[in-house]
Amino acid sequence: MNEKRTAIVTGGSGGIGSEICRRLAADGFNVAVHYGSDASAAASVCADIEAAGGTAMTARANVSDEAEVATLFAAVTKRFGGVDVVVANAGASGFGPIAATEISEFERLIAVNFRGAFLTLREAARQVRNGGRIIFTSFQLAERPRVGTGVYSATKAAIDAMLVSMSKEVGDAGITINSVRPGATAPGMFDDSDEERADQFRKLSAFNRLGTPTDIAGVVAFLASDDAKWITGQHIRADGGMSN
Repeated sequence: MNEKRTAIVTGGSGGIGSEICRRLAADGFNVAVHYGSDASAAASVCADIEAAGGTAMTARANVSDEAEVATLFAAVTKRFGGVDVVVANAGASGFGPIAATEISEFERLIAVNFRGAFLTLREAARQVRNGGRIIFTSFQLAERPRVGTGVYSATKAAIDAMLVSMSKEVGDAGITINSVRPGATAPGMFDDSDEERADQFRKLSAFNRLGTPTDIAGVVAFLASDDAKWITGQHIRADGGMSN
């Protein structure tokens, strides 16, 4: 059995997820880089980790499929001997007025952000070893919805509410569960055509800049560490003061 601690990061193939994978590997974790469809991106993250002296594997799963989530955890346990940290980072975005939202779009966001996160967190509660960590990547909009973010905000807020209850359910095993609420981050959230909107978010920050995936990965790494053993059931704002 591998004596190093092991982390699963869903949505680990790009953006914030890839930086979380790299940071946890740098902190000494075996890392399972989960992906939904982009195998090459996941392989690239895995290669980066191994080139830096870490240990990683890639693992594909549709997080909204109950059987595939169970298979994901089983594959990681088979490779590394168990799971100590789960970062439920996989998510989908979509914005627009409620009145203009098609049911297909509503169901897509529910499938990934609510059902997918639920299945991941449920399996984590079943599989994570004593003293482990469960971390959910939420968003500032879960706390402060804006015009056009209603469905997306609701999917994130629903999981944030659920994990407060979960913290009481897994506490006897020394397991903590928390969410991280990033604000606007780049790259990944904005493209060249969104410069005006990006500038609006910069002005909301105390530092007059957007967040970066590295900023968020640092907060996740702290919550995954032994230093965070007394923090549970919390929603950590990691938005550079954008929600103040």
